Amino acid sequence: MATRQTFTKDELGRYFDRICLPKARRIYDASQLDDQQKLAFLNLMQKHHLCKCPWENIVQHYSWHKTVYLRPSHLFQKIVGNPGRGGYCFENNFFYHLILRSLGFPAYMCPSRVYKQGAGSYGGLTHVVNIIPLAGKKYLLDGGFGGQGPICAVPLEHGAEVTQIAPAQIRLMFEAIPNFVDPAQKCWVFQYRHNAASPWTPMYCFVEFECTPDDVQSMNFSPWLSRSSFFAHKVVCVRFTTDREKNDADGPGSPGEAELEGEIDGHMTINNDVVKWRRRGEKVVDVPFEKDQDRVDAFRKYYGIILSEEEQDSVKGTAAMIAGGAMGADGDS
Repeated sequence: MATRQTFTKDELGRYFDRICLPKARRIYDASQLDDQQKLAFLNLMQKHHLCKCPWENIVQHYSWHKTVYLRPSHLFQKIVGNPGRGGYCFENNFFYHLILRSLGFPAYMCPSRVYKQGAGSYGGLTHVVNIIPLAGKKYLLDGGFGGQGPICAVPLEHGAEVTQIAPAQIRLMFEAIPNFVDPAQKCWVFQYRHNAASPWTPMYCFVEFECTPDDVQSMNFSPWLSRSSFFAHKVVCVRFTTDREKNDADGPGSPGEAELEGEIDGHMTINNDVVKWRRRGEKVVDVPFEKDQDRVDAFRKYYGIILSEEEQDSVKGTAAMIAGGAMGADGDS
């Protein structure tokens, strides 16, 4: 039986501190729970993780090294040791996988293809998800996809509709995809729609083929190093929010324990040169950035992320810099 690196009880405690999980609700050995308790704890952790550890690619732009490094000890330091920070899918979901294994859940990872809306087909294996067998079923957990991703454990049941952030819905379909030449080949397709009147839109698909940490390392090269990947050209950051968070002059920052007692009601997104916050399908924030300092301020105001002076300087002169492009380190055109 293959083994995985696991985190110690002390490290799990630090992770629970990081995601503001109340001490009275912390579990360090899930094998002691019944199936209903396990599912409830998974959903609780999912909420806290999604609200505290955003899907983001900041390191690809605001660092001198631009390196996405998947060593478990590095991921722990990056995500747990840096308030407000998370990572893109391979960082967040691999780290989440190790947390789940450390807690005693029989989680395994599956490779995934993300749907390309404009092309009407799927890309290569550039995403990874976690699957957990529980009570005779299997559940999808995804801690790093973005605003249309699952916010709870989703059963692998063909056509079963699950409420995401009302009125939005999600579901899994077991079917062939347009990329396949053999229609008998089927996979799980994760779909999203804004409300009951909207069409279902594919987000990604995956097969129940377990991938290893070495596979994750290999798949990571495409979103990290491919010059055609949008990650290489724009800064993205998405976290979910709860109905107890307030949008005042200083912003909500990163939610605390009191705010996380609420239910997920929306998500906020930095898409390179704008920050948007949607709650229950309604846009409550839509602020464009005129200069890079505006984006740096938005990281603090909406995510609780504080970038060092060195990190801020490292984006200068790159394509992702706002009001300056890649013409020069001082932003002159």
